[in-house]
Amino acid sequence: MAEPLDVDILNAFMARLTTPALTSPATPIAYPMVAYTPVSGVKYLAVHPIMRAEPFHPGLSFAGHTERRGILQIDAVIPDNIGEPNGLRLAALVAARFPIGTDLIAGAYRLRLYKEPTIAAAVKDAPWVRYPVSIPYLVIT
Repeated sequence: MAEPLDVDILNAFMARLTTPALTSPATPIAYPMVAYTPVSGVKYLAVHPIMRAEPFHPGLSFAGHTERRGILQIDAVIPDNIGEPNGLRLAALVAARFPIGTDLIAGAYRLRLYKEPTIAAAVKDAPWVRYPVSIPYLVIT
């Protein structure tokens, strides 16, 4: 039985994120809805469930196709008090892994990264600091 499209989308993103490893040694990843306990003082990535985004033209379709837009957010998380450049470097590595124009395979569909990923301002989450990276995508079904 085929997976639901949302599962295929998440799997496509996770495969891109983890292969090859983003850093050496590999940065730990906290996956959505999977128990994870951060190691004190060790940076990690936190993947958040895919958020649906409204289509640019609600109500319009392409010859009977449905446009699915969404945003995957991956937080680059570093220990507090080690300096903003460290978090920005990790966030930039995540963003660079998902460049505009990249196509991923999500089950039977093509997932297109149609906008450049964005890095938001740092968010303190003591004893951590999070740098959210938002990755917009489009799937036409």
